[in-house]
Amino acid sequence: MRISKERVLAISRSLVENLLKEGLITYQAKKELLVSKIESTAIDELQVEDRLNAEVKEIMKRYEKEMEAKGTDYQKMFQMVKKQLIKERDLIV
Repeated sequence: MRISKERVLAISRSLVENLLKEGLITYQAKKELLVSKIESTAIDELQVEDRLNAEVKEIMKRYEKEMEAKGTDYQKMFQMVKKQLIKERDLIV
């Protein structure tokens, strides 16, 4: 993940504060519960690329010997597989 969890928490708190202050949302429960929900959703979305990279690495392991035999560039193939999965799954990373 490219951003720390602490930074995500700070951004989540700021977002909730600003939305409440501007009257764009109303929330009856504890404010920290809303912050926590926003934080967990943001972290989950930010980890999409991490999970995708791990999956691509697993795919690449299966074809490692073939790629070595053919002299395939690992990084280029990694990016090609990653782009293909992003396209197939309609992901935003």
